[in-house]
Amino acid sequence: PERKRGFELSAVLRSMKEAMIDSRVRNRLFLQELRRYPSAIFGLTVIVILLFGSLYAVLALPYEEFGRDFDQNRVTGEVVAPRLAMPLWFNYFSETPRLSALILEEGDEGVSVSTRPLDNGWTEKKVTMSFDYNYAEPPSDMYLYLDPVYTEKFPYVSLTWITPDGTSTDLKSVATRANDGYDFDSGIPVAKMLSDHPAWRGWFVKDGQGATAAYSLLFAEPDSTQPSLQRGAYQLVVTSLFFEENNDLQPRLVLLGQVFGLAGTDLWRRDLMVPLFWGMPFALFIGLLGTCITTSVAMILPAIGVWYGGWLDNFIQRLTEVNMVLPGLAIAVLANLLFGTDIWIVLGIVVLLNAFGSPIKSFRSAFLQAKEAPYVEVARSYGASDYRIITRYLIPRILPVFIPQLVTQIPGFIFLEATLGFFNINSNYPSWGRIIYEGLSRGALYGSPFWVLEPIFLLLLTGLAFAMLGSALERILNPRVIDSVAV
Repeated sequence: PERKRGFELSAVLRSMKEAMIDSRVRNRLFLQELRRYPSAIFGLTVIVILLFGSLYAVLALPYEEFGRDFDQNRVTGEVVAPRLAMPLWFNYFSETPRLSALILEEGDEGVSVSTRPLDNGWTEKKVTMSFDYNYAEPPSDMYLYLDPVYTEKFPYVSLTWITPDGTSTDLKSVATRANDGYDFDSGIPVAKMLSDHPAWRGWFVKDGQGATAAYSLLFAEPDSTQPSLQRGAYQLVVTSLFFEENNDLQPRLVLLGQVFGLAGTDLWRRDLMVPLFWGMPFALFIGLLGTCITTSVAMILPAIGVWYGGWLDNFIQRLTEVNMVLPGLAIAVLANLLFGTDIWIVLGIVVLLNAFGSPIKSFRSAFLQAKEAPYVEVARSYGASDYRIITRYLIPRILPVFIPQLVTQIPGFIFLEATLGFFNINSNYPSWGRIIYEGLSRGALYGSPFWVLEPIFLLLLTGLAFAMLGSALERILNPRVIDSVAV
């Protein structure tokens, strides 16, 4: 018995070693064949990038911190990002760059602070913010945040704006409270500036839907009949009067431009990199899960129907034909509209309806050929069970058809999520379909088209990658469609 057990163990180990060697050889041959197809290399590269992007979204952009903030559709606290900004790399296509964000506060380069006591016991603090503005356009937004520290009496603040040509403009003085922000619309002496520069009246619009921002006068070229930007060194002098001891005020100037980050921003000033990255795991999850369920059902049902035949095969075929004429997407959208069903239930309905679709016809034709193979007759003659014949002989026979079908169906479910997003059937997670819907419904094409074009580009790129990989796999795994020209 000892020798017998030792012999069986060595045989098992030898069999495992041979299986590993055979698997290694097959994998190497498969990779060698795969390298012959540039389309497969391109598709795999894009898919690997999407996988790494998905990991980055889950690990570096946790939903509790970024996703929930994105889901609020509003900006809280201090504004540090422009509205409807283009991507930062857009500056590479322009001779004169556009501003992203310029933030100045105490301690920064170009900011000087001086403090002196007054004879009446008050304290005067002067903060001078100097900066060069040599960008293509004036700022899209301008904010001055005042953070006073006081006990009872509010600090009194006066502001002076100095342009590159030396012109000094006194802005409206204010008494500041906690977390106050300066209102440039009411603080800029628009009437006086237009009176001093009559040429500006030709392009400055005071009221109405297309009203010009008041702070644009602070950057205007003197005596220009068109909205022309005066480039050069600017200064903002913030003078604070403190009426109590240990009072302080730290101003913070924020100038926002037309570009921001690698993807730009939306109407609510949210960085579009968050939904672009989060759309990757969401799209891959829906695409892979939906395709695996659909393809598995579409493979198992015709295998059972072909093997048993008769009324069972006829029932599966009639059920498939009825389902093929049903508008699955319309049924899912109506279910959401009438019953308010969750997006996951809607996706489940579409996946279930797609399972009884055209793939069943394709797999059935392959199973009919495999059923007549000689080795199936041999297996039946030595008494193999129906389950063994279906799972060991029929299904493996159509794997060269199954794998490409599996890969090429993934883009359909990825586009399905985007289509549902277009109908405002969204999850709580930021996804490509959701930002496409928000962009189109908020007039992104008249603001920043990147809000819509970037997720559409990623959708098309993902679909193209899976389609090209599936086409290459079909040529590799199905010898009857191999030709001498690589895809």
